[in-house]
Amino acid sequence: MMLSLRALKHFSVLAEERHFSRAAARLHLTQSALTRSIQGLEDTLGIKLLDRSASGAQITKSGEAVLNHAHRVLAEVSSLERRTAQIRDLESGEVSMGAGVFPAAGFMPSLLEQLACDYPGIALHVEIESWQRLAEMLEQDKLDFVVAITHSLPPSPEFSLRPLPPQHAGLFVRLGHPLLALNRRALLAALPGYRLVATHLPPRARAQLASLYKVQPGELPLALQCNSVESLRAVTLRSDVVLFCMREAIREEIAARRLVQLPLVYQAQSELSCNVVHHAHRTLSPAALKVIHLVEQLMGDTPPRLST
Repeated sequence: MMLSLRALKHFSVLAEERHFSRAAARLHLTQSALTRSIQGLEDTLGIKLLDRSASGAQITKSGEAVLNHAHRVLAEVSSLERRTAQIRDLESGEVSMGAGVFPAAGFMPSLLEQLACDYPGIALHVEIESWQRLAEMLEQDKLDFVVAITHSLPPSPEFSLRPLPPQHAGLFVRLGHPLLALNRRALLAALPGYRLVATHLPPRARAQLASLYKVQPGELPLALQCNSVESLRAVTLRSDVVLFCMREAIREEIAARRLVQLPLVYQAQSELSCNVVHHAHRTLSPAALKVIHLVEQLMGDTPPRLST
């Protein structure tokens, strides 16, 4: 049995009008075309839907039962049409994204504000975590895509990469910090006396910082580790700790010279690759693509230049 949605619509309108000529006019059909449509529906269902008379059409008991189902089916179809139209037009949709701690600090507040103002129908779920943890969630299909610094753990071939502007790592202190008054040699000698604040460090970053501090990786003088750049920034502005961070995550403080980068090279490769990562063979929804486009725009802003 192959039911026609068009025939159900015709039957629904005829049931409201109770008259073939009026229903046909409302549907922009000839009366004979409407009659054929109703007869075809009756043949398909194997039951009589209407009693016809000169005065109009009366719905049979069987027709009433079919009409109740027809109303529900047509309502669901209408709902589906609205939903797909919304998705096509980016008016709504659910997006689950992950973001590394440092990239998120650079773009997330502006992204959330823009979505709330310009795309209120997009429901965004965000996980801010280490790239290693985000990669696991991506493999488990818990996220549509991830924005992360990926140099320490290159993604597997099953993932597709969309390059974003690179991130730049360094050590930062508040304006007026005692280390800023020292020349490079004295700075290197004094650095181990000042405790470090950072996000949770992967082994590669820990080893590179240990090299700067002239200690073993397990002996880094870490005063605080947390995945809140805002908290790390606040502690650095109010104390003599040294902050390990990406320039892009604290660009406003750098531009205002509230935080100053120490003239020390964190690693030989100053630019750290940052990418949008998603499954290579899965189609992203229009809403997800819109969020990615907004991220690309926000991260494409030129970061402030450092004074030397």
